[in-house]
Amino acid sequence: MTFPERVTEQNIGILRKMVRRGALIYPGANYVRKPDGGIISLSVDRRERIAEDIRIGDVVERHMLNGDSVLFNRQPSLHKMSIMSHRVRVHAHRTFRFNECVCSPYNADFDGDEMNLHLP
Repeated sequence: MTFPERVTEQNIGILRKMVRRGALIYPGANYVRKPDGGIISLSVDRRERIAEDIRIGDVVERHMLNGDSVLFNRQPSLHKMSIMSHRVRVHAHRTFRFNECVCSPYNADFDGDEMNLHLP
């Protein structure tokens, strides 16, 4: 999952490092969006030049990081406990894991329940 983070004076160094890593190396970034609407894919080999060209106001689609807040829910969302916020801890294998203590608010029972993750 990616998060669209706007480039500021405080985060330009970190986002340049993520752009240099590209889409395949974690933590990296997938795209750079320019204010004029242009989208630059970071799956190409010219990531070093793209990283130097990012400016304040651009938007970098960076990978989800440890500590990001996400919303997690299971439909139908019948009560306010059906959707809750959690802090991310990234692991391998593109799966969601959460503490079994929060199964009852979601009415989850690990028999193939579909859950949704939102990175606002």
